[in-house]
This record gives sequence, structure tokens and C-alpha cells, in this order.
Amino acid sequence: MEKLKNKLSVIQQKVLRFRQQQFTFITALERTRERAQQRTKPISSTAQVQCCLDEYCQNATDRRVLSLFLEIVHDLSGLLQQIESQFTAASNQQIEGLEECKRLLNPNNDLSRLRARYPHDEVNRLSCDEARNYYGGVVSFIPIILDHLQQGLLAAERLQKTAKPVGEGGNEVTSEKPDAVAPVSTPRSRSGRVLKKTTGTQSLLHCNLHKPNGHSELWHGGKPAWRPPGRTNKF
Repeated sequence: MEKLKNKLSVIQQKVLRFRQQQFTFITALERTRERAQQRTKPISSTAQVQCCLDEYCQNATDRRVLSLFLEIVHDLSGLLQQIESQFTAASNQQIEGLEECKRLLNPNNDLSRLRARYPHDEVNRLSCDEARNYYGGVVSFIPIILDHLQQGLLAAERLQKTAKPVGEGGNEVTSEKPDAVAPVSTPRSRSGRVLKKTTGTQSLLHCNLHKPNGHSELWHGGKPAWRPPGRTNKF
């Protein structure tokens, strides 16, 4: 699980760098869409961004920022696959956000209606026309995926504490039963009689009751010792 968290942290650093280049990213999409004569259509999928890079990108700066976007998408898809590989198919259905991530990461999935909400501000950094008609979905795509994956990692971490580990072939590994604890032997005397455990007070009472010359009142059952009538001289 720590390995997955570290990979998510690396992706977040790339996303932070990409956010700083959002204006460059929009400009690159504008130029490539103009060459493709698609300025009236919104950017609706990651496959469309890939097409802009492969067929219509002629600028090194544009190529670099579009490649960074697609690299982040690839890393997010790889992280999703690693999370799924940690658990069985039944367990993956219990992890919140994974199914939504799989749907969104489909290269042909329509992103045009996606909108990242607060605290994300990617949409707010666009003009009203750009946000509403062209780029609101594509700039919201990565923040939404990140939110789902973070929730998925938290749910997977909770599930890992109760679920069995997955071995090769996707089978759950059953843990061996612990060895039976040997019963504690009962102390016996030399004659074979079972000795009972006694507390300190019980031992003292037992000794006083069976002490032939003891002067404790316990020897007389709580009554004073018998004396002959009359005056007894002390020597």
C-alpha cells in the first residue's frame, strides 16, 4: 500500500506542474484544432488529445505540454490497475471510485460535460466561452480522476485490514491455522491425587487448623482454651 501512495504522490507532482501550464495547454489545443478545422467542436476525449498531438502538432512547446497531459493520464491508468491487482474482483467492487475511474479513463469516454468542483479552480481559470463550450471537460478530467483514486486508496487501505491477500492467479491466500495450545497440566502429588491451588490466606488457615501446638484461636474453632475452675497461680 505504501508503494501505491508513493506513486500517487509522484503523479500529484506532475499534476501540479501541469496546472502551472494550463494556459499553454489551452493554446496548444487551440492551434491543433485550428489545423484540424475542428474549432467549433469541444475537446471531448483523451483520444482526441492524442490525435491532436500525433497529427496536428507542429510546435515543440505544444508537443511538450500535450505529452505531459497524456503522460499523467497513462500514470493514472497504471495506478488504477495496480490498486485492482491488490484485491479480488469481488473486493474491487467494494472500493469506492474504482468503477468510475475505469469509465472515465476509457480513451473514447465523453469528457465534455465534466466539471471539477471546489476546491479545484481549473475551470475558473478559463473564460466563460472556453469553459462552457470547449475545454471545461478536459481540464476537469485529471482533478476528478485524482479525487476518485485518493478515495479508492483510502477504501483499499481499510479493506486490506480485513481482506485476505491475493496470491498468483488472483486466488485468495488462506492462512494456516495456529497450532493448538497445549493444556496446562494439573499439579499432582506423588500418590496421584490432584493438588488444589490455594491462596495465601487459605494456606495460613490450613496450617493453623492442623498445627498441634499452635496457640492461635483458629485451633479452638474461635473459642478460648478450657481452664479448670478456681484460681490458677502463675509461676
